[in-house]
Amino acid sequence: MKNISFHDEDYAEGNPGTPVAPEETNLENDGSLEELFSRIRDHFEGDVNPFYAPDRDTALALALAAAAERNTLYLCSTTSYAAGGGCASIAGIAGMKPLGIPSEFGKLRPEAISGFLDTLPSHESGRCNVVVLSQPTEYGLVYTPEEIEEICRCAHEHDKLVLLDGSRLFFAAARLLRPFREQTLYAGVDVATFGAAKNGVAGGEAVLVSDDGIAERFRSLQKELKIDLSGAGSFSSGFDCLLTYRLWRKRALHANEMAAALGNELSGIPGIRLVCSVETNKVIAEVPPGVLQRLKQEYSLRTFQCPGDTVRFVTNYTTSGEDIHRLVDLLR
Repeated sequence: MKNISFHDEDYAEGNPGTPVAPEETNLENDGSLEELFSRIRDHFEGDVNPFYAPDRDTALALALAAAAERNTLYLCSTTSYAAGGGCASIAGIAGMKPLGIPSEFGKLRPEAISGFLDTLPSHESGRCNVVVLSQPTEYGLVYTPEEIEEICRCAHEHDKLVLLDGSRLFFAAARLLRPFREQTLYAGVDVATFGAAKNGVAGGEAVLVSDDGIAERFRSLQKELKIDLSGAGSFSSGFDCLLTYRLWRKRALHANEMAAALGNELSGIPGIRLVCSVETNKVIAEVPPGVLQRLKQEYSLRTFQCPGDTVRFVTNYTTSGEDIHRLVDLLR
């Protein structure tokens, strides 16, 4: 079996598809979803309507459908999850399709959004009501709260709402050392997803809504689509543990530090080039063809053309120095 240590955060401790619950979580006590929502409101100083969704795709789809009308369009980076892996589920649940904007390593800029919207045909512009950001991007790059605020201001000036895909929000928060609210609702974001599976808690994502009208539509969609909420109890217990004991910060900082260490090691190997800076828990590196073949024999990794053979290495809260040394030894 191939080594999956650097494939994705969901593969922590080599168990694909089964994220590990926090050590401090009492799994015999499912916890109260309302207690979790109360905890989230404390982090956002009360100005938020929290909801539960069973997975990332459903969270994004319901958030988009609640923020805009179903069967419309949304704007996002061409490399974002909303334009790629999550697109089919979003279309199936919300009937919505993406309009992709080319971006540098997944980061949208206000001027790019304005330029794109200004060139859209009127029949498409009228159907595009939401701009989707990923924090951090699929390349691991982070928006500062000020950058998010500028994008929100730009989107609102064009009568568009902003949805933030926060499935990896913990890693961005660990990088910024700024409160969650400053990179979401306080920056002008209208709807945000807030995931924990990437940080070891199975069972779903939270969705944060600032507007009462959008919140009511979200609630109605949950009932109309008969969304499965059976996992809410175990999810709330794990997520509450991450927030209460600041376990999220310990885990995310560790993952980010391991990625920085891996990036430093790779940058010193002849023939390997880091494609972009390492800001969170992802290292994107271009490798020679021969090295890529060795990697594929030993590791399960995501590869793409950028323009050469490029590999994405993802660290998580279980990544160790030994994991990094084993990988680097293979690459040298």
